[in-house]
Amino acid sequence: MAAAAAGWADLPLDMLDEVIARLPIPGDRARLAAVCRAWRSAAREVVSHLPWIVLPYGTACTAGHGAACSAFRIPGFPDDTTCLGAAYDCWLALDRTDDVVRRTPFRDTGRFVRGEWEEVVYSRPDVNHKHVYALHNPFSNVTVPLPDLDAVIGHVAETFRVLKVLMRSPAPDDLIAVTTNSWNCNVILCRPGKGTCVLPYYRVVDVAFLGGDTLYGITSGEELIAFHLGEDDIPDVTKIELVIKNPLACYYYECGWVWPEEVLVDYTSNEEDDYYYTDEEEDPEDINEEEAADDEPADQQALEDSFNGDEMVSDNEVLGAKDKDLLLTGRYLVQSLSGELLLVRHHRRACPHCLGRTCNLEVFKADFSAGKWVAAGLAKDEAIFLSRSHSKCARARRGIRQGFVYYTTRINDVFDTTSSTVRAITVGWPRLCVAEKSGWFFPPELVV
Repeated sequence: MAAAAAGWADLPLDMLDEVIARLPIPGDRARLAAVCRAWRSAAREVVSHLPWIVLPYGTACTAGHGAACSAFRIPGFPDDTTCLGAAYDCWLALDRTDDVVRRTPFRDTGRFVRGEWEEVVYSRPDVNHKHVYALHNPFSNVTVPLPDLDAVIGHVAETFRVLKVLMRSPAPDDLIAVTTNSWNCNVILCRPGKGTCVLPYYRVVDVAFLGGDTLYGITSGEELIAFHLGEDDIPDVTKIELVIKNPLACYYYECGWVWPEEVLVDYTSNEEDDYYYTDEEEDPEDINEEEAADDEPADQQALEDSFNGDEMVSDNEVLGAKDKDLLLTGRYLVQSLSGELLLVRHHRRACPHCLGRTCNLEVFKADFSAGKWVAAGLAKDEAIFLSRSHSKCARARRGIRQGFVYYTTRINDVFDTTSSTVRAITVGWPRLCVAEKSGWFFPPELVV
């Protein structure tokens, strides 16, 4: 009797694994899993919960071994568009513009001259471009324009940067928080079709929603600000409160900073933080009033020029230099799986000739009753993903290690909070992720 012809269900598992690895889009994998039981079982075995890394020029990368370590064009990504990063699970923030500086691959921005890297493509403060912003879901192919945001930052210089776009919920018509590097619009609240609320310079370097009625911002001085949101559909802030003050004595005097009158500050809560000025010293409030009088723009053109990035909000603190390397500290707000607000402090060493390395990483949680940050660890089933455009606390499972903190500033290693050590990552990322300004992106979870 002749042997029965082999069918698709008899495809060798190692070959099937290679096919599945080349299908990073969840919809494609779902269709593959629907072919037969054998394929469904194989698709279930190779599922990884590691998120993608998205790059400014519309490329997404997946981690894994062999073919699973891949780079591909984001589905439905428009031409002449820069990816600003993930705004929520499944949602990307896009910037359609002819400003090509931000989406030029790093390898094309310069060249080595006598062993030194020389930039040939760089941002200029005297060149402005038009920008059209939108939210895009590459899995449902839905794009939501943000004309209200265009009205505020739709014509800015090349040195202007949108640092983060954060949706309050997966509904694209809900409130959106945008942080920039401009003092004039440090934080922008936007709701499609409902207008905007622009918050000026509060030195905010990262934001996170906690609940539906409060947006929290962390400053470069690790102060925590609560922006209490209005209940109407129109973006509005009803109260601004300094929840955690900087714990360093004399901090506000040394940095010449006084909180604006609209920010509620309890200066009596920590008597040891009070500072009294002698006759020889000037109160920074008086200094700021004099500077404000001198710095007021003379006309509308001067106001527009202020969007050129000269007065920038830094997203990293430079602690010093060692052997020509910069010692940097980045600060990130992340909501834990249990609903607590975490501050992650990432210390790293940046080298102009190599990838640099992580020096240390610390995790704190906000103690609202005491008004301070307290040291904290991760829950036994938690891991954290950090990037400037999008950070998230995720559940540890296949591909995601318990207690690990993953970051895009250096993708070759991770920080293990259970032992406070830097570990080599066990999966591979495409090499093009290494030098690019990238961010995490969580696609929809495939259930097979």
